[in-house]
Parts: sequence; C-alpha cells; structure tokens
Amino acid sequence: MRKTITKQSKLTNWRKSIPMQFMLIQLVIAAVIIIASVWFLKSIEKDRLVDNQTELSINLGKTIVAKLQQKTSRIENLAVTIGALAESYQENPQQLNNLVPAILNQSGQQEVILGGGVWPEPFIFNKIKQKNSYFWSRNYADELIKINDYNAENISAYFNESWYIPAKFYPTDTTYWSKSYVDPFTKNAMITASVPMWSQHEFIGVATVDVAVASLDDFFNTATSSQGGYVFALDQQNRLLSYPHTDIDGRPTVKLQELFQPFSIFADTHPELAPLQRQLEAIDKQFIEKTNSANVYEKEQLNDIIKNVPLHEQDKLVALINNNANNQLKKVEVILSMQLKHEPRLKEPVLVTVFLMPGTYWKIILVTPLSSITEGPQSIAGSVGIYLVSIQILALMLLFILQNKLFIAPISRMVAALNDSNPAKIELESSNRNDEIGMLAKAFSSRTRQLEIALSSLDATNLALEQQLDVQQQAQYELKQKTEQLHTVLNSAHNLIFITDLDGVLTLVNDQFCHAIKRERLAVIGAYVQQVMPKNIAIINSQKDLSVIENKMELSYEQSFPAANKQHVYLVTKFPIFNQQKQIHAVGTIAFDITSTKEQELKKTAQFEILRRETTDNIRFIERLEQTNKRLENESVAVKANHNRDKNFEKVKLENQALYPSLVATIVKPIFRKQDDLAAKAYRLSKGEIGTNDFTHSLAEQTERLRHLEYLFSAQDYVAKPIDLVALLQHIVALLQPKSAAKNIDLIIEGQSRLIVEGIHWQFLLIFYRAINNTLTDAFPQKAGKQQINIQLHKTNQMINITIVDNGKGFTDEQLSKQQLALNQNEVLGTLSALSVWLKSEFNGNVSISCAKDSAASTVINYELQIKI
Repeated sequence: MRKTITKQSKLTNWRKSIPMQFMLIQLVIAAVIIIASVWFLKSIEKDRLVDNQTELSINLGKTIVAKLQQKTSRIENLAVTIGALAESYQENPQQLNNLVPAILNQSGQQEVILGGGVWPEPFIFNKIKQKNSYFWSRNYADELIKINDYNAENISAYFNESWYIPAKFYPTDTTYWSKSYVDPFTKNAMITASVPMWSQHEFIGVATVDVAVASLDDFFNTATSSQGGYVFALDQQNRLLSYPHTDIDGRPTVKLQELFQPFSIFADTHPELAPLQRQLEAIDKQFIEKTNSANVYEKEQLNDIIKNVPLHEQDKLVALINNNANNQLKKVEVILSMQLKHEPRLKEPVLVTVFLMPGTYWKIILVTPLSSITEGPQSIAGSVGIYLVSIQILALMLLFILQNKLFIAPISRMVAALNDSNPAKIELESSNRNDEIGMLAKAFSSRTRQLEIALSSLDATNLALEQQLDVQQQAQYELKQKTEQLHTVLNSAHNLIFITDLDGVLTLVNDQFCHAIKRERLAVIGAYVQQVMPKNIAIINSQKDLSVIENKMELSYEQSFPAANKQHVYLVTKFPIFNQQKQIHAVGTIAFDITSTKEQELKKTAQFEILRRETTDNIRFIERLEQTNKRLENESVAVKANHNRDKNFEKVKLENQALYPSLVATIVKPIFRKQDDLAAKAYRLSKGEIGTNDFTHSLAEQTERLRHLEYLFSAQDYVAKPIDLVALLQHIVALLQPKSAAKNIDLIIEGQSRLIVEGIHWQFLLIFYRAINNTLTDAFPQKAGKQQINIQLHKTNQMINITIVDNGKGFTDEQLSKQQLALNQNEVLGTLSALSVWLKSEFNGNVSISCAKDSAASTVINYELQIKI
C-alpha cells in the first residue's frame, strides 16, 4: 500500500487535483453570481428612482413654467392694450401721454415692469416726424418718467432695433419677446415684449413693455426654495437669462458680465455643462429644420430683419418668425431630460430637464441633485451581498464533501488498482457500483482484456508486413522502368508539359519546360509553381488549376510566357488526373506555342481598328455639323422672339395704362347701378311698399361691394409695399361674382390663407383681373349647367404661380397651336399673349396653356411671375 501512495504522489499535484479545480471553479461561479446579483439589484433600484425623479422634475417644471406664463401673459395683455390705444389715438398725442403711463403703472408690478411705450413707423402719427416715440421708464424712485432720447437725431433709429423689426411679421395681438439686453439710455437689464400695431391692413408701429431681468431671478429662486436644486433660463437665442448667483456654499457662481452672453460661452468656462450645450445645439438645429419645412416667409424676405443680427442667430430668428406665423407651439414642451456626472454649482451628479415655453420661446432648465437617489440602492445591494456570500460559502462546503464522496474517492481507488496491475479491484468496484463510476470501472476491465488480445494479434501482423514489403520492392522496380520510358516520350515533345499536385508542387516536367524557364530539372521538381514562374503567370496558373479541380474537366486558354528572350503566346490545355479511387490527385498541363498565329491575328485586328476609328470620326463630324445647324436655327428663333417681346412690351404698357381707367369704370358702374337700386328701395321703404328685411339685406350687400371696391382702389401709388395677394384675389373675385353668377359659374380660390409679397398694388390688380376676366369671357360664351373656375395661388421660392382651371369650351387643336406659337414668339394676339409679353418683360415670368379633352378640367392656364425680395 505504501508503494502505491508513493507512485500516486509523483503522478499528481494537489494544486492540479480534481477536488481543487472543482473548488476553484465553484468559487469563481459563486463570485460571478454574487457580483451580478448585487449589480443587478443596484441598477434596477437606481433606474426606478431616477425614473420617478424624472417624472417629479417634469411636473415641477411644468408648474414653474405655468406660473411664469401667468406673469408673461399679464405683460402681453398690457402690451396689447397699449397697442390698441395707440391705434385708436394715433392722432391724439395728449391722450397717449395720459393713458400709457397709467396702464404701465400697475399695482404690484413696479419691480417687474421697467417701462414701455408706443413706437410708430416714420411719419405715421406725425407727417413731419420720422422719430416719434412715446416711451416711459422708471427712475430710482420707481416713478415713470417720459424718455425722449430715442427721438434724438444723432442716434440710431429705434425702428431698426432688434426688438422692433421682427414684430412687422407678427399678426395682430401677438407678442414678440426680444432677446435679453441692456438698454443704452436707462442702463437697465431687460427683455422687451413687442406687439405690432396695424391699421387698415397697414403696419403702423410697435407697442412695448420692458420687463426687468432681475424679477426673473427672484421668481426662480422662490420657485425651487423648498425642492432642492435650482432653475435657470435661456432666452430665445440661448443667451443666459437667469442663473443663481451663488453655489450651495455661498460662493459666487456667475459673473455679471456672463449674463446675457450665449450659453456656449458659459459652458466653455464650466466644462461640466458641455454635454448640455451640445444637446441644446442639436435641439435648436432640429427646431429650425422642422419649422423651415413648412415656412411662411423665405429667408430672403427677412433680409431687412436679419442683416444686423449676428450670423449664428439669423437662422434661429427666421425659424421663430415662421413658427409663430404657423402657430405651431401652443403648450409647454419637455424637449430634453438628461443626467450630468458633475454639475459646477451643486458639485454632484444631477438630473437636467429642459422645457420650451410657448410665446417667449425661452428654455427653462430645472436642475435636480441625484445624491439622495444613489444612496438607497447601495445600502440594499450591500445587505443582499452579505446574505448571498454566506449562503454561497455554506453551499460550497456541502458540495465539496458530496463531490469527494461520490466520485473523487472511487476514481482514486481505480487509479491505484491500475498502477498496481490489480484488475480484481476494478472488477469489484464495477460490481458494487451501478452508476457512471461503475460503468467507468467496467470500461477499464473491458479495455484491459482487449489489450491482451491485441498483443497476440501483433505478432501475426508483423509476419504479414514482411511479406508485403517484398512485393512492394518488386513493384517499385517496375515503376522506375515505366517512369524512365515516360520521361523519354515527354522530352521528345516540342510543347511545354508539366504536372502539379493539389498543393501546386511540380511533380513532373519535360526538357522543353526547363529550357523555357532556364532552370535545371532537379531545381524544378518538388518546387512550388510560384517559385519557378513569374508571379503574374503563377497566379493565373493556380487559378486555372483550381477551376479544373472544382469542375473535374479539362480547360483551355491562351497565356503569354517569356521564352528565348521573346514573349511567346501559348494555347494551354489543363486536364485532371484521377487515381484508382476516381479522385483527382494532380493536374496535367500541355502548352502549344501559337505565337506566329497570334501575330497574324493582331495585324488584322489593328487594320480593322483603323477603319473603325476613321468611320467613327466621320460620323462625329456629321453630328457636329447637324448640331451647329440646329443651334443657329434656335438662335435665330430666339432673336426674333426677343425682338417681338421688346416691340410688343411697349404696346402692352400703353394698353395697361389705357385699360386701368376702363377697369375702374367696368367695376364701378355695376356698383353705382346697385346704388341707384338701393336708393329706389329706400324710397319704396319709406312708402311702405317693401319690408325692412329686404332693404337691410340689399344694404348689406352694397356695403360689402363698397368694401371690396375701397380695398382695390385705395392704393393707386407706384411704390412697392407689402401686399397680401390672397386678400387681393378674394376682393377681385367678390366684385366679379355678379358677372359669374349671371353665367352660372362657380369661382373657387385654393391655396394658402395668407401670401404677403413686396410689390406695386395696381400691377397685381391688373394681372389678376385680366386673367380671371379673360377666362370668364372666353371660356364660357353662354350660360350652362355646373360651370366652374378654380383659381390656385401659391409661391415657390421667389416665383408666384397663378393657375386658373376651368371646364369651359376649351381650345381646338388649331387654336391651341396658334396660341402656343404666339406665346413662344412673343406676338400679341389677345389677352393671354399680352399678359405673356408683360410677365416676361416685367417679372421674368411666363404663361403656359394645357388642355385635357378627357377630364373635367378642359383648360389649365398657368401664370408665373418672379417677385423681388
């Protein structure tokens, strides 16, 4: 027994024993389970608490923004009220001097409202004053005093200020909130709420209320006093509007000069806020792209507004104006919620929630500390970890005892029996155990008996091998003789012949091949193809060998090969070589020299290529001649068309000048006839012949016609100004309604609700009237059932498109061809060709006509003109 133990100690090491390996593996698995469990519990609990805190922050932020909206709404109502008073008393300065200060001096608003007033357009309230502002500001005693500094001649005009110009593009009773700034005269930090003033569809100025930035600091400090964390705000251009002045230790956090500066500059001095800055930039970019996808004003239309605005603020200002015009932002939006690992004021991880406030477009940013959230998961994970470690240690001890008893000890006994060559102990173990250990003992016994039988058969096998060796030696002698005969045949051939195995090793070559590559046979046999052939030829040869092996069939191709100081072309044929089991074990190659045949072929190919090139050059010369003739014809037609346009444009201008008075008479005469009819009805009403309702209805219709007439002919000057083309078109259609009703025609306007451009009023009036009246007169010569004209008006970039679709008589093919020819050659044959010449010459536009015989819309006329920005 002592001898067995000694041998076993030499064969095994306790560090590499199975019990020790099992124990180490179980320790690793237990450690992984404990660590994963603790981490999992900690992560889940932390995520849950962070989600709850996010919801609380969103609710708190919405409450703060709602309270702030109440304050801004009162400011906006004051500005709207001042604007309404200014519109009513624009010719009574004394009333404005009395009423505006009274409105601004609201009780309890002295710390919020720094001032405000009325800022008219040049020469609107007073025909001799360009600067005529009515502005009041608070002095150090909180008294409102009137400031006339903005009316001085030696300072820049107030109507060029950043809080003034954007309000021109805001609808009535809406407020534009400026970016934060310091007033140059009162030296107060403020934000201005600007409300546009309109009178008879004309912009006449701006009413403003100035709000103290300091009041926002007080509001935000009060809003989060009991919640922990803090709130700060950015204005519409991401400038720092409000920020706590001290940190939790009472030290200053922000310098006075950092306020009203872009948040990006503040983030540069506080790198911990850089991730928040990047997210805000991405949100602004997305906001600009979304707004520009459905814009009302193009950027070129707002050049007067943005020309004095810093380049990085221009796109955002254009997007704000378009977003307000579309009225897209109606309620508070949560645009961002993120975590920062370290915050410069609270000096710990925080949760940041960003809200976009409607109306002002301010970003209200709520910062909440996360220190209280992370403490709870850590304590839970620590408690759970202690219990898991204790349970795993007990389980490991029990498992170690069971493993040692069940299979470690039986395996050790079988190893000792094998070392002692004692199969009886193994047989005893296999008979006592019916589990896997017993099966292993039985396998050992069976293998021992098999080894005894194998030793007996080895002797018989050795004798048979000696006999086979004699037979193989005889076969090798015969093979040597056959090989010499084969070499004789191969060396007599003038072709290149060689054989390679499946790995690309040369096993057989003839003398012609060795002569071609200039190497001895002994240096070639057993070498790889890549070692004896040029690299490019060896690669091709290997690829072709692989193709033959895969397809199991011969392959022929041409290959150039240097031989005898000259490049020769060979026709190469490769074929598979099979063994007795019908498996490929090598690839044979025979190469025939076809250099002379290829030279003749190349000469013929070169001659054919010369002929082909000469033919191609002749064809190209003929094509260039045809293109030149066609270009000259087109230039001649274009010169003639331009000459006709210049000649006929003067004629069209004279027609327009003569047509305008007749247009006025055509529209006014029916209205005067209706006026006479109304007077007659008034007389009959006084006699009691008709009822009051009938007379009231007629009076309302006549009043509506006079309102349309007043809009169309009130602006007869030649000065370009903003015009709402949709409103102009609606007034023209309303005055043409009697004529269309007489022919039973429905006039329908489709397109945008508003389309404002810069232009001359009477030009658009003549274009719209002539285009619509032409379709009314020519498309419907007589009254019929279900007649309709659709008028579509829209703008693309700087082009205005007026499309008139009717279901009238349409054009015959001959009429349409004649009309198209007149439009292309700028001839004046009627209203359509006259409008075409006018639009091409004056507006860089055109007129197009199309007809559809098989649809409800028989004629489509499109008028296109370019507006100047």
